[in-house]
Amino acid sequence: MKLKFKPAWIGLFLIGIMLFSTFAYAVIQSLYPKQDIKLPETNIIGYYLDPNLKNALVQYGQTVITFEYNLGCNNCVDQKSALEFLANEYKQQIWLEEIVDESLDDSKIMISSIYGEDKLVGGNETEVSSSLCKLMVAPPVSCALQKT
Repeated sequence: MKLKFKPAWIGLFLIGIMLFSTFAYAVIQSLYPKQDIKLPETNIIGYYLDPNLKNALVQYGQTVITFEYNLGCNNCVDQKSALEFLANEYKQQIWLEEIVDESLDDSKIMISSIYGEDKLVGGNETEVSSSLCKLMVAPPVSCALQKT
């Protein structure tokens, strides 16, 4: 015994499913209220960002730089000032986490963005700049000048 459905019935069934899914989506979204994510006052902070906040920033096109250093490090003062300059210059894109870790011999810089992550150990300003050019969503004009 063969079942025959008219194309009109199949079309009405598909329209009904789409209409139901619209209302189901609205109901499901109302059951799970949005979490309020509070941003820090400034884009240069002295602690680790909450992982959920960090992920949200990266998803919205921000670049998060985690700078771990030892206060006794010779190079670290220059690195810190260069990173702070970049963070202040590109406030709309760069978030800087400055973490003091006395157990480190060399500084560690981790740059995270939607394009990936880059880890530098004792990186100089040129390496940081090159890495930022690769990872920032809207890189500075100086990145275009470096490529030529």
